[in-house]
Amino acid sequence: MAIERLLTGNLGSQVKELMATEDILLEAVRDLVKDEIKSYIRQKVDADEELKEELKEAISYYFNAKARSVYAELKASRAAARLGLRILPDELQGEVGEALVGLFEKELGNLLEKAL
Repeated sequence: MAIERLLTGNLGSQVKELMATEDILLEAVRDLVKDEIKSYIRQKVDADEELKEELKEAISYYFNAKARSVYAELKASRAAARLGLRILPDELQGEVGEALVGLFEKELGNLLEKAL
């Protein structure tokens, strides 16, 4: 049956189908290996309370640092926007300022939506 399909069908599509199956198997094996490694690491961490607390603290510091970095970028963006407005002629400042506020509101809304 398989030989008939190879002989009568499109050989290229048959080979692609076979390769796709092989890719799926490789991906599944990778996932199984990852799961085993995660399980092993989790076992080691759970066995050592001091290590577990140290990891929790490190992760907390990491996320706080990331949050501070994002906050710093927001402050820098705000300062750059204010400087840009100051450079503009007086008659354009209001219009451009409103456009910037609208843009920031939209972007902030999108960011909060993704975060929540």
